[in-house]
Amino acid sequence: MSKKLTIVGLGPGPASCLSLGTLELFQGPVKIILRTAVHPTVAELERRGIKFTACDNYYEAGQSFEEVYDKIVKFVKGACKDDDVVYAVPGSPLVAEKTVVLLREQAQAAGIELTIVTAMSFLDPAYLALGIDPL
Repeated sequence: MSKKLTIVGLGPGPASCLSLGTLELFQGPVKIILRTAVHPTVAELERRGIKFTACDNYYEAGQSFEEVYDKIVKFVKGACKDDDVVYAVPGSPLVAEKTVVLLREQAQAAGIELTIVTAMSFLDPAYLALGIDPL
């Protein structure tokens, strides 16, 4: 039986942008998968002793982004068969995240209970720096 998949964002960079809710999820009895460990917040996760698996190996071996994303999605879905999983992506899971789009499309058919926890995106600091109101 498949378990629960929670998708979270790591925010735009500094660990101070990581939400308390996401940090609490990382403390639970879950398997943590990062789309990539190439993110400034990862040092804070390691400092706190949070164990995770990163998917950077798929980028190194993949021939195209489409292939990489398909393999990451397959890996995340496979992990959900045995464990509750927290899948973390840079920025916000709702902004320019193809693996999140694919997981949303495929979760129900795979019998996976999916929850998405929003986060600050890479756009938010840009709006601030440029003095832009996105509305």
